[in-house]
Amino acid sequence: MPVPNGYRFAVPFDDVFPDGAFVLGVEQGMDFDNGQRRPAKDKVTGRLVWNVQVTDPAANGRNTGVVVKIAADVQPVPPEALPGTPFRPVFFEGLTATAYEQNGRVAFSLRAASMRAPGAGTGVGRASSGKSSASSTQEAA
Repeated sequence: MPVPNGYRFAVPFDDVFPDGAFVLGVEQGMDFDNGQRRPAKDKVTGRLVWNVQVTDPAANGRNTGVVVKIAADVQPVPPEALPGTPFRPVFFEGLTATAYEQNGRVAFSLRAASMRAPGAGTGVGRASSGKSSASSTQEAA
């Protein structure tokens, strides 16, 4: 049976970001309707959509940027930077993926319920347990 269009399914953080992730920035998502630009709203919750720009800490100069969308009434605040660096390690709670077709290929859109600093005593950007707690298809994002 094919996956229904727009179906969000839970994905473990460490499967998507095995080397962790760094926040590069957060900006409001925008929709374009009949040439008009307006703030994007989540189709499930009706809340504003925020685009969190993320990169892989093991990128070694390669472009590994990805966007994780978070639905929230106010702009989410990224975790604090590592002391003495501009790098902000992040862990996404309730991470989900939505598959869609783009130019004859399958692509994925990532969403999360929220973001926080990774657990203490773990590798940069890693979950405290080694695996994420994303176990449901929570539609908060």
